[in-house]
Amino acid sequence: MNTPSAIPPLTIGHLARDLASRAGQPMPALRCYESLAALWIRSCDTGLPGAGVLRDMTLRAGRRLSAGEDTLIAPEVDRIPSRLARDESFVRMPASLAVQGVEWQDAVRLARTWLEDRDWSGPVLVAGVRTGGAYLAPLVAAGLEAAGVDVRVASVRAGEKPEVGDRRVLLVDDPPLTGRTLLALAREVPGAAGAEVLVPVFDAADVEGLRQAGIPVTVLPREEWQSTRRLEPDALSAYLTAEADWPRAEGAPVVDGLVPGRENSALIPWPGVRRRSSARAAIRLRTLGGIRHAVAGWVPPGIFGDAARAAATALRSPLPPATLAVAPSLVVSEDLVPTAALGPEPAPHLLEEAVGYVLARAQQLPVEPARPGRPIPTVVHTVAQALTGADEEASAALLHRLLSVLAPALPDNRCEAEKWFLDHGGRLRKTGHIAHPYRRDNELLTPLLDLAALAVAFGGGLEAVTQNLARRLPGGHQFWYSTLAVALLCYGTARGGQLPRTYNAQRATETAVEAYRLQRGMSQAAAVVQHMLTDTVASSEAAAPGVVHRWAQQPGALVEPTLPFGGTPAAELDPSPGEETELTLKAVTQWTEGGIFHPVREGNTLLLAPLGASSTWPRAGEALVELARLLPRSGLLGWCGVPVVSLNGVC
Repeated sequence: MNTPSAIPPLTIGHLARDLASRAGQPMPALRCYESLAALWIRSCDTGLPGAGVLRDMTLRAGRRLSAGEDTLIAPEVDRIPSRLARDESFVRMPASLAVQGVEWQDAVRLARTWLEDRDWSGPVLVAGVRTGGAYLAPLVAAGLEAAGVDVRVASVRAGEKPEVGDRRVLLVDDPPLTGRTLLALAREVPGAAGAEVLVPVFDAADVEGLRQAGIPVTVLPREEWQSTRRLEPDALSAYLTAEADWPRAEGAPVVDGLVPGRENSALIPWPGVRRRSSARAAIRLRTLGGIRHAVAGWVPPGIFGDAARAAATALRSPLPPATLAVAPSLVVSEDLVPTAALGPEPAPHLLEEAVGYVLARAQQLPVEPARPGRPIPTVVHTVAQALTGADEEASAALLHRLLSVLAPALPDNRCEAEKWFLDHGGRLRKTGHIAHPYRRDNELLTPLLDLAALAVAFGGGLEAVTQNLARRLPGGHQFWYSTLAVALLCYGTARGGQLPRTYNAQRATETAVEAYRLQRGMSQAAAVVQHMLTDTVASSEAAAPGVVHRWAQQPGALVEPTLPFGGTPAAELDPSPGEETELTLKAVTQWTEGGIFHPVREGNTLLLAPLGASSTWPRAGEALVELARLLPRSGLLGWCGVPVVSLNGVC
């Protein structure tokens, strides 16, 4: 059997060495541009000398790319600071270019839109808000230069003040979520000529706050993005005919049409697809064997899509949808329609299949070993400091070694809970495998994170996954239990801040269950790892606070699992009589009729899932005071990832 070729991790050092190896030779224009932009942004973040040279090279590459050139000559080695070739930090991923669907052509269109509507004829400074805006800013500047505008380029973060002079500042950024960062910069950065904002948007309402504050805004609506327009029926058929690679022997199918109601998720919302997800379309393919249903989904066309395309073409498994074709900006895969959720207690054989999938994928999609000097990921330091309270470096090094016992592999979107389902035949299936593996917050390329996530998705806890893993690999039960506990703490720390924040009842239920399972799992894992670290690293005098299983008061956001330390722990409750449980259920049912929360039963606990967006959570939190008064006794209401009400005195 052929050994699969290792995929290089998307690090600054890899990009710098790749450019150096191609010095003086032609290379794909988009790859050259994105690589230079990543090096420039890293230099700005670290204050490295040479940032100005990298900015100028990025701008020149942007001019050539926006002019339609397909290849560029890679810069000479001496133009790239040698220190960058030794920088093993991961490239900071802009969500807009990695997962949401913004492409380089959109920056050029944004410049044209501003030129058509501008009321300023003087010089401008195009300031890209790091990280995402800095990838787009040189392309916006190139579009303005081509029209004769006097342009300079810079990157900026909150608190930084670039040299503006008499130039009007054009702030360029990712599609805004709240607009608060852009509003603050528009007030802080500009000189006498003022500031404007140029952004692609998912919805015009996303910039309403900026406009109300008097900031001029130029937008590129989502229906005009390159990734959206490519999924128009005629454009999609032409694109696949010209660009798609159909590996099957029967030849290239013909696009027979789009499935009504699922034509383009960017324009017609699909069930289960978030508004800020990349665009996709359900299509019918006419093949020699008849009509076949498939999904054409966007992937980044440049370096950010390399790993996604590798996952689409190299991964062989009956669990994720089969890949039918790959193009520079699209992957066509079989259409999977979920027919049933996993349920609260999935059959043991389903977990067996999921663990097998993670291990097989790790072998099929290996990542090159880390080079010397690779920093320990930030999340490991965060966990180590919380667990020990002292000697963070030694603790972090030990945790990192444990996380390295399985060879690094491309994460599968961390095997998030909502990605698993059962098909019409009751078989386990998986979606999300082409979502970009190198997410901004994900520095740990280890299958252990995915295995730990299975404990949450399948609801069996670490013990069930440990037993499954210990049967397959040498090392013993206790060893794998400890390593999975470390992985779950790292996974939960990052995942807790990513849980969806806008809900319908179904989404609220899924999120509440995931948050609760995460918090309980992190409490269990923290006790195991803290004991291990106290014995091996820290002295008893320097021990961190004990593990909190359930808080008496909200520790942070209304729905957000955190490392289980600090706060006010809820007292353990004595078992309650049956009539108290009935009174508790009746009180919660009556209280939730107001429509602010949705109750979800999970074992002996009622989870309270908020139904509004996160902006409504402060008022929802205040409403919990009323519920506490309605319950039969104090202490039943607490927090464990989400607000929870204990039944039978057990939580």
